Amino acid sequence: MAAVRLALALSLGLAAVACDGRPAPPVHGGAPDPDPLEPLRRFEAARRAEADFSRAPGSNRLFGADPIALRPVDPLGRPAAPGAPALLSPLRGRDALVLLDASLRELSRAPAPASPTGVAVTPTGEVFASGEASPSLFRYAVRGASLEPAGRIDLAGLHGVRDVAAGPEGLLYALDERAGTLVTLRPGPTGADGRIEVERWDEPIGAGPFRVVRLAHHLIVDCLLDQTLVVLPVGADGRPLPGGAARVRHDGPIWSFDALETGGAGGGLLLAAGGVEDHPLDRAGGSFGYIDSFVFLYRVAAGARPEVTRLSAVNVSELGVLTPKAVALSAIPGSSGVRVIATGYGGDRRAELLFRATDAGLASAPEVSTRPLSPGVAAMAALGGGAFAYANPLLDAWLLDAGDGAVVKQPVRDGGEDARSDEIRLGEALFFTSLMAPWNKADGPLSRFTCETCHFEGYVDGRTHHTGRGDVRATTKPLLGLFNNRPHFSRALDPDLTAVADNEFRVAGALSGHDPWFSISSEAAPWLADLGLADAGRAARPPEALRRALMSFLMAFSHRVNPAVLGRTSFTPIERDGARVFRDRCARCHAPVLRSDDPGSAAPFERWEALVLAPEGPIVWGRAGYEKTGVVPYVHEDGARVPSLRRLYKKRPYFTNGSAKTLRDVLERARFEDTGGRAAGDHRGTAAAAAPGAFFHDGAPEGEGLVALDAGAIEALLAFLDLL
Repeated sequence: MAAVRLALALSLGLAAVACDGRPAPPVHGGAPDPDPLEPLRRFEAARRAEADFSRAPGSNRLFGADPIALRPVDPLGRPAAPGAPALLSPLRGRDALVLLDASLRELSRAPAPASPTGVAVTPTGEVFASGEASPSLFRYAVRGASLEPAGRIDLAGLHGVRDVAAGPEGLLYALDERAGTLVTLRPGPTGADGRIEVERWDEPIGAGPFRVVRLAHHLIVDCLLDQTLVVLPVGADGRPLPGGAARVRHDGPIWSFDALETGGAGGGLLLAAGGVEDHPLDRAGGSFGYIDSFVFLYRVAAGARPEVTRLSAVNVSELGVLTPKAVALSAIPGSSGVRVIATGYGGDRRAELLFRATDAGLASAPEVSTRPLSPGVAAMAALGGGAFAYANPLLDAWLLDAGDGAVVKQPVRDGGEDARSDEIRLGEALFFTSLMAPWNKADGPLSRFTCETCHFEGYVDGRTHHTGRGDVRATTKPLLGLFNNRPHFSRALDPDLTAVADNEFRVAGALSGHDPWFSISSEAAPWLADLGLADAGRAARPPEALRRALMSFLMAFSHRVNPAVLGRTSFTPIERDGARVFRDRCARCHAPVLRSDDPGSAAPFERWEALVLAPEGPIVWGRAGYEKTGVVPYVHEDGARVPSLRRLYKKRPYFTNGSAKTLRDVLERARFEDTGGRAAGDHRGTAAAAAPGAFFHDGAPEGEGLVALDAGAIEALLAFLDLL
């Protein structure tokens, strides 16, 4: 049996995600081995002993240049002449915008807003870039083969702009992911200091907006945490019209979309979307069910009450396309049919779906073809003649697909900044691709998936999942910042990263019928060569090495820098008041520690300001113990592990059961025994009675003399929590 398992391991690759379980020693040949996890625990202990958690850098720049988007230089999308500027691509990990020719050769590079994630080209050829860690839009001019800075728009009240689009009237559309706001801008004159004056209109759009596209008559926004595409008609001046919005809602995140308008002004559109299966996640079988990747095709009919009709839903996990972050929708020449090309960040295939026209409309079952393509694609752009370019943050490269099956990798010139070890690179691949459970099938509840299926970019998907245990439901937790935040997950059953890594393998493939304790060779996953991981030849990487690689990645997978603190050295008065309220009311549970399981690592109050405003923002604001604060049903008989509050703005919805949609809602529900200032005593409340010093996040008992936070304390706490 051991020989059979080894043979299978050497011939196959690995896929996905697991959380909140207990480690179980692997069993080989029917007999338990000596604990094979012990060397990994020694490795983890040594790494923790040498780690300085007060200075652990954010992961913004640790994982390479990360080309994350592509935009044609020509606003009409016409093919570029050989050697001429063709594409623009922001390097998220290098705060730069790159100008490429059609062969993906870098022509020019210019500074971009911090952590750039969006780029737009106006009808006059002006280029604007946005950054998720900057409140400014940078403008550029393309002059010959050079990309030159040409001013900026500063957006007061924002910490970052996740994406930007341009309309034919010259308007810009920016997304404030943090506040859930669509910002419409009309640029005006440029001052002597390079700042561009603008008219500005802000409106709520939904939770977690991160992609925006402007068509001739519509504006489309993808709200990740609402699992919704919002389709807005626009007026003659380019501004979104009040009313008339259409919404495509799923039970699960939508990662990509493309659209074709039908019927001109006042008409509707066809919409292709890539996302997770539109079905509640099901963990009743002991793994993760109904979370395959799908491509959906919709028709949106215009009108005062626009109608949305689903035309097709295609399981692309079956085709090897996982977490499709890039889809392209186009008309089939000479017909009324359409073509959808979908690529996946987590799979190693590209799928082409042809929806032929029938007498009844478009066929719901497409003609399907696939071909190999390395994992990691985050964006794509058509180059004409059937050729495509892909931005691939996993490979830190652009890929040129000439349309004949040949794909050429063009690495980003990185200047030696990328210091990742091969071990961390392999761990990143294990996290983001199907390299962890290769035998999974996409059949009914059985699913092929990756960690990112539920943890977008390592954070959350906005869903509250059924855990498979009674009526207990739980929100998705970030998988960044785990190294100094143990024990792990809401039930805190994983005492260390060793257990986390082993359980990821075990639960990911729990329904595959295969032993999770296996080896992998580069022969089984040829695309590993694109990551520079083929040097070991055909030697198999053993199970211990795979788990150690995932652990090494998670150790480095620290929280991204909070843009709210960039350039800051001191609290404002309201933030300082909020810090005091937090110290008095919250810090007993959400401790100011650098290691959640080490009370001795607590930072004194006088150091909070410096640590909070440091780019690393290293304080965990959590604790290893359980608490019962009225948020029911409890995930554990003792309540729930006190969660970390680091990067709280990325964790919506709030509470273990997901019942609080905003931080204001969290604070307005709080009730506590007023002890005359500093909190004291036992905070382990029950739903029936208030113990001395009790604190309830929700469901506080009536008539127990408990008090709420006053309006001033709430505003101060909101200001302080925004910095964490």
